[in-house]
Amino acid sequence: MAGAGEKIYQWDRNPRMPVPAPPQDSCDCQFHIYEDPTKFAPRANPPYPPITSATFTAAQGMHKAIGFNRGVIVHSAIYGSDHRLLLHALESLNDRDRYRGIGIVDDRVSDQELARMHAAGVRGARFNFVRFLTLDQHEAEVRRSMARLRELGWHARLHVNGDDLLNNSDLLRSLKDVPMVIDHFGHVGFEGGMNRPVIRWVLDMLKQENWWMMVSNGNRDSKKAAGWDDAIPYGQAFIEAAPDRIIWGSDWPHPQWTKRMMNDAEEVELLYRYVDDDATLLKKILVDNPARLHGFG
Repeated sequence: MAGAGEKIYQWDRNPRMPVPAPPQDSCDCQFHIYEDPTKFAPRANPPYPPITSATFTAAQGMHKAIGFNRGVIVHSAIYGSDHRLLLHALESLNDRDRYRGIGIVDDRVSDQELARMHAAGVRGARFNFVRFLTLDQHEAEVRRSMARLRELGWHARLHVNGDDLLNNSDLLRSLKDVPMVIDHFGHVGFEGGMNRPVIRWVLDMLKQENWWMMVSNGNRDSKKAAGWDDAIPYGQAFIEAAPDRIIWGSDWPHPQWTKRMMNDAEEVELLYRYVDDDATLLKKILVDNPARLHGFG
């Protein structure tokens, strides 16, 4: 989250093809979309304003430029559990097997809305444990929501900041029979080495068949403006721990970005470095694993 007075950088309008081009049917497993607030209003007191240039049409253009033909819209926390924009985007598609969605499920979401979301291509729900998004996660409601996900065959996305995993360890360990996906490396940070308690906790959970990780936002959490070398040992370690349960996402349009804005191709090329340009492993992460998790044909 940007601090008071920090400059916010906007997404690069000229994405290029990564070198080399990604494999056919590559999937961006996390991007956000926004719209004119007079059409789709954010919730009261959102943590940041909508990025009105970052429409679904703009996202599709970005994906075409970087060689991705599948994607997963992750419903932005600024809209809370009001899914009108997500449903508008997914239900507008002619080809329903190119995009999926991730919603926000709480007690305000009716069973009828969940059924509509599933029909539109939603396959999971994001749980925002990070405090700055001001979406309090109460244990009883989380358990009720997880039970609803289990019935639908959806997965859970965990948006956390490092020690949020440790602070909610008992709850998270107790949730069974729901695929659990840690977003953005769990924002564990790239200082202090691999022997920290939170790293050991993540590696332990990745031994469980229902635990996944999205190796994304290494560029955001890096202390570097380019190259992001400090992220690479972490990407390599998490991928080695669970290569069949790793996915990747761009996090476009990079909300609240406060350092040099990269071209989205650079993010893909960072992933190439995590896998040391191993084409078989790259296909697992960009094609096979996302297809299995999100039900692509």
